[in-house]
Amino acid sequence: MDTGVVLTGGGARAAYQVGVLKGISDIFPDWAHPFRVIVGTSAGAINAVALAGGGGVFRHNITKLEQIWSELTIDQIYKANSYDILRNMTDIARRMISGAYDESPMALLNNSPLKALLKREVDFGQARAAIAAGNIAALGVNACGYTTGQSICFFEGAPSIAGWAIGQRAGVRTELGLDHVLASSAIPTLFRPVRINREYFGDGVTRQMAHISPALRLGASKVLVIGVSANNICPPKRPKTPEVADLGHVIAHVFNGMFLDTLDYDIDRLRLINQLLELVPEDKLQESKLDLKPVRLLEISPSEDMGELATRYLNRIPMVLRRFAGASRDAHSSGSSLVSYLMFDQGFCRELIRMGYEDAQRQSRQIEQFFKADAN
Repeated sequence: MDTGVVLTGGGARAAYQVGVLKGISDIFPDWAHPFRVIVGTSAGAINAVALAGGGGVFRHNITKLEQIWSELTIDQIYKANSYDILRNMTDIARRMISGAYDESPMALLNNSPLKALLKREVDFGQARAAIAAGNIAALGVNACGYTTGQSICFFEGAPSIAGWAIGQRAGVRTELGLDHVLASSAIPTLFRPVRINREYFGDGVTRQMAHISPALRLGASKVLVIGVSANNICPPKRPKTPEVADLGHVIAHVFNGMFLDTLDYDIDRLRLINQLLELVPEDKLQESKLDLKPVRLLEISPSEDMGELATRYLNRIPMVLRRFAGASRDAHSSGSSLVSYLMFDQGFCRELIRMGYEDAQRQSRQIEQFFKADAN
């Protein structure tokens, strides 16, 4: 059974994934490559490539990844001074008025520092070597084409793995590089899309409705999904007084819909399919010639509201962005939710790593059962 891991998007929220992986590495300290298939989207793509491109000891790879997130500052991801942000806003307004859309892609934030960070920390050659040695079957990075609207999984993997094209979803074999990761993590409207071949690509969650599917198509037969949503345990609370729906609040709900809700839906759908398959006799399933089989799934998601955590660090984010997001000390403000995607601050990231680690420890029995078939 090939075990896959799906690392979803969510900007700074992806630090939570590192905590979960750290918890798993403590449970299995001697393992080298616990995941045969690694798929990442948006900021999860950064973690995926770093995980695949680490050394031969899983625990050491996660330690390095934890160090990167624990020492992160906002200016390592995007230019955070008010002058740069206001200049970008002015440029967007100018180009919209003049119709100068043939210039470089527009975005609110300049994420050129992220490219320098990835170039320094990510080793694509080592990931390629792990695939060539058979330690990893496949590494996939999801991005969305802004011309075609296709959700593309760019992947490297074993020669036996074929690409696919199903409607708006496709898998394309390629040599992965910085542009694929930058494109996958280019949050819509905030970071610039990246040109790959003849098309500009942006955040992989933009039109991704089947988050788990690429991992299955790359050969995974059971999947660990590390999400960044606490929707199941933190139901929305209605405000006591009406809250003005400004631009930041609207964008926050759009982001939540892309980054959080579609993954929840995909997980619910997979669980429903698994339940239905259990009701169908094996001979009937074979007669139908449907290529369906149960997929073992383990989901680990945050036990606390990340928007609430973000309110503790509001003073760490540029005032222009706080004003744009409509963020406040109200823990249930949608503006605080938006800020959590941009809070690339070491204090906030350490909190998320701590939460992920504790959540993994609480689910240690489920994790052991999930990996049991692969234990040496």
